[in-house]
Amino acid sequence: MDKIVEFIKFLKNSSFSQKIKDIREIDGKEEKTTDIPSFLSERLKEFLKNNGINSLYLHQVEGLERLKEGKNIIITTPTGSGKTLIYNLFILNEMLKDPSIKALYIFPTKALTQNQLKILKEFNLFPCEIYDGDTPEEKRKKIKRNFPSFILTNPDMLHMGILHFHERWRNFFSNLKFIVIDEVHIYRGIFGSQVAHIIRRLRRICNLYGSNPKFILSSATIKDSENFAEQLTGVKFTSISESSSGAGKRYFLFFDPGFDSPYNFAIPIITESLKFGLSTIVFTKSRKTTELLQRWIVEKDPYLFPLISSYRAGYLPEERREIEKALFEGNLKGVIATSALELGIDIGNLDCCILFGYPGSITSTWQRIGRVGRGKKDSIVIFIALQDALDQYFLRNPDEFFKRSCEDVIINFENEIIASSHLKCASIEIPLSKEDRKFYPESILKIAERGEFLTSKDGKLIYYIGKNPHREINLRSIGEVFPIIELSTEKIIGEIEEDKVFYECHPGAIYLHRGKKYEVIFIDFERKRVVVEKKNVDYYTQPSWWEEIEIISEEKHKKIGKCDFYFGTIEVTKQITEYEKRREKDKTLISRHQLHLPPQKFKTQSLWLEIPEEFIIYLKEKNYDPHGSIHATEHSIIGIFPVEITCDRWDIGGYSFPFHKQTEKPTIFIYDGYPGGVGISKKGFERIWKILLLARECVEKCKCENGCPSCIQSPKCGNNNRPLDKKGCIELLKIISESSI
Repeated sequence: MDKIVEFIKFLKNSSFSQKIKDIREIDGKEEKTTDIPSFLSERLKEFLKNNGINSLYLHQVEGLERLKEGKNIIITTPTGSGKTLIYNLFILNEMLKDPSIKALYIFPTKALTQNQLKILKEFNLFPCEIYDGDTPEEKRKKIKRNFPSFILTNPDMLHMGILHFHERWRNFFSNLKFIVIDEVHIYRGIFGSQVAHIIRRLRRICNLYGSNPKFILSSATIKDSENFAEQLTGVKFTSISESSSGAGKRYFLFFDPGFDSPYNFAIPIITESLKFGLSTIVFTKSRKTTELLQRWIVEKDPYLFPLISSYRAGYLPEERREIEKALFEGNLKGVIATSALELGIDIGNLDCCILFGYPGSITSTWQRIGRVGRGKKDSIVIFIALQDALDQYFLRNPDEFFKRSCEDVIINFENEIIASSHLKCASIEIPLSKEDRKFYPESILKIAERGEFLTSKDGKLIYYIGKNPHREINLRSIGEVFPIIELSTEKIIGEIEEDKVFYECHPGAIYLHRGKKYEVIFIDFERKRVVVEKKNVDYYTQPSWWEEIEIISEEKHKKIGKCDFYFGTIEVTKQITEYEKRREKDKTLISRHQLHLPPQKFKTQSLWLEIPEEFIIYLKEKNYDPHGSIHATEHSIIGIFPVEITCDRWDIGGYSFPFHKQTEKPTIFIYDGYPGGVGISKKGFERIWKILLLARECVEKCKCENGCPSCIQSPKCGNNNRPLDKKGCIELLKIISESSI
């Protein structure tokens, strides 16, 4: 009997069976192929034949034909459908006709870059090299003396080490004919907004040297792909989206641990999956969860220590490559990962994907599921729901899990903070001028008319007058990355983004790294680093904070019933005041400790809801706690928000006021968690009615008595979920949505 079928039979006949809420089978499908196009060279046809490829999928041929027509294309077929082969074949074919042609491949991670280099080298036709932060200086000099046909890099190196020194790359840019950007669904939010500016800067430089390269973008999961591709690059696209590749059968099991510990429930399932001989990948929603699962699995079954590893952002490059290599070679049988392994890195043939919590979006969900059952191989997907609003929503509505399309990928090209930073870089690379209207809208260019920019005497050119603006930009957040230093060895064990430092690495915080615990000793603000020491403790830490919100401007307004909804700009002030120590096993409070950290201030985009006074009077008459009702309503909206809007729960912030000094009413704010905003709350304002209905459904259908993480409790509440009134929340959502009391 097939080992996947055996494993499912075991789960059905064990104590786990009582927790199974839904089982689905999705049949495999037959592939549709056609002849290899005649316009491909004989050398490429020979290569394909030698690798057992005698025909191509229909969508691969369609992609080749669109490229032959001179189109920019975005390929959005599923994982394992041969997207890479489309652009490699076409570009190599063009190079065989004209060896002077150059191609630039851009990948979001170094690991993916390494993986794609290996694929390119198998053709053994033209030189290709990686140029990124790990490339030794001597090799960089060699590359710039004699540019290879292919340069593989990432947005960070393109921004910092290539565009800034474009004169040294003149020969490469003047012959650049193709730009490939892989895994483009990653370029959302802050990262995507930054990369959109980098691509404009790249196009300006190509224009300077007389080239106009074609773009080839790819992703397994993306909605409205042509529109998004244009937002990212500024050029028009044709989409290749209908896949003709084959697929194996896929089994889905939905589990609800209920009020049992989801960790205690997941650990034996992961262990049994490995015992049944299934190569297993477990996806979690946070770095801490990844570390805890790996630690507790190994503590329970020490023999698994060499067979299973954690994997997340913040690991050093050599650690990540070691894990990837062990997975690919089969020495590791399991990996517990964050979204860091969501991308198309070749880590071998995996059988089982365990989603420890809903990933936050349909896009990420199918990216993760796509890591198993590549080709025609059968696979199993296990969804273990957490006590979270999104997880419980999909447990109650499993059909939605399968029929929902991918969400919009949101970027904000016009975020003024980001735009200003990149215009500084652009003007250093090439002075800004009227010609740049073909790369930037007028609203963006106007940013360069103020602040730290100077205009030439004839008024034709604009320059930035500061120094090294490139060094001030962190592409993945607005702020810098802090290295985490172990005190005794003075070695860097990891890194953390500036906006997360106070929350995860405040003094006294317990930081987890590859199953080991470290206590944060202090934050060195001058050198921008965190200093830790190894410590074996049985508790975790959790910070508390307060917020102030000032409305700067109102840009949009609409009335739904008796409630006023607004969208605009606000200033958020956050002050972390203390942290708690809680026992790992039962979450009981051990102690509280005061913190003295500087406040964080930033302007961002927000939607807000002003609640009429008559609603509050009604809640009081019904003996509900108005403050607890409003606070719970805020949590319910944030919890369900990602069902409608592409974002992580941690991408958005929220705060509720029983009385706000500016609105002079009870007010709920939902805002983008990044300075300047990235368009999340703007999209939420447009869909607020649907979000309110989903929030009401979520709280009403939750079986708990007084509120739980599945409905109104938030894992990121600065007030530790106090006060909350579930019944008052239901009543408030009801009268808001029905517009009557």
